[in-house]
Amino acid sequence: MTMTKAAYRPKLRALVAAAVVGAIALGCAGKTPERAADNYLNNLKMFNYPALYQMLSHSDQVDRTIEDFLKQIPLAPDVTAEWFKSVTHAVDYQVGQVRMEGDKAIVTIKVTRPDLALWERSVDAAETPGSTAESIAQHQLNNAEFPKVTYDDDMVLIKQGDDWRLVVDFPAKDNIAKMHKDAIDLYHKHDYDKAAQAYQNILAELDKEQATGNAGLKFTYQHEMADVLNAQKQIADAQAYIPKITLSDVDMKMAASRVPGIFGKMTNGGDKAIDEVQFTVTYSEGKGKRKKDVYSEVHVPIATPLEFTDFKRPVLPFVPGETRTFGFRLTAPADVQQNATPDLNITSIVFTQSAAPLPKPASPTPAASPAAAGATAAAAAGSPGAAPSPAAVEQTPAPPPPPLPKP
Repeated sequence: MTMTKAAYRPKLRALVAAAVVGAIALGCAGKTPERAADNYLNNLKMFNYPALYQMLSHSDQVDRTIEDFLKQIPLAPDVTAEWFKSVTHAVDYQVGQVRMEGDKAIVTIKVTRPDLALWERSVDAAETPGSTAESIAQHQLNNAEFPKVTYDDDMVLIKQGDDWRLVVDFPAKDNIAKMHKDAIDLYHKHDYDKAAQAYQNILAELDKEQATGNAGLKFTYQHEMADVLNAQKQIADAQAYIPKITLSDVDMKMAASRVPGIFGKMTNGGDKAIDEVQFTVTYSEGKGKRKKDVYSEVHVPIATPLEFTDFKRPVLPFVPGETRTFGFRLTAPADVQQNATPDLNITSIVFTQSAAPLPKPASPTPAASPAAAGATAAAAAGSPGAAPSPAAVEQTPAPPPPPLPKP
């Protein structure tokens, strides 16, 4: 995902004027790769954005205006404007050894920063009615009480004129971001083989060319891929766990917008935390030996993010003893919904891979309306092992729905 990292956005004219000053200051700052790296990191910690921009290679400056650069500052933490300054203050950079590869100087940068994904889950687990995730996170930043992670990143420099300048390759970074989104989508579809291959492809792309920040991205994506592979290894155990998730109060209703949906509650009766729950609604016609399935649709009412979400939403696994409500709209064609009987089952789950502390079981959350719930992970959290047919528990027949497009 692309996130705005600048903590403020001055007018472009002011930035350009400041860039001239930054360029003058750089005149004697980049004579060696080590000094250039140290100068860049000092300017990053001081939020001297014009000076940072002036340290880009000519090709990277051609590819990015200074305003676009502020959305994707190399080696900066991947957080939004609201958190940029606070989190950047919490990051420690140490300039290491330099190695030469052709015309490029590669400076090792030891980075110690908040473990963003682990930190977010820990903060959300600690939230209470009298606090917010934002207030807890800010308190932890102020007191350096957040979980940390340390890794080696690379600053890649090229000599242009008298100065060493950063090689970033923004178009390649944009492509990596798109590939990462695709990999995450495959994970949420529980297609682990394709998700793992997608991550392998990302790592191969990052190895194709030396560019600033690539080593840090590899570190992050390797850890995400490890979670995907662990989830894949746990498929048999996850399937055996499904009967421990029970459904209750399952009902098919028609919203005011005349969109049919299924609502209910689910309870985690086992001893494991769950990050993902997948429902399958199967429509069948006939009875006994003549019964045949004619249509199915998949819904993911629980889809806990694998990656850091910038505290934009609660990142809370479905914990043992917890009951959640769910609600989603049906997407089968109108003739299928009118003539076939739907049956709701849990078909897949994913155990929580994170080492973050688990939250206390929450009270059931209200189910979203079918019009708002959608057919994917945006629905409220819930899931059944094998629910009774919604048509059988519905007390008042819903009027025939309007035709719906095929998914």
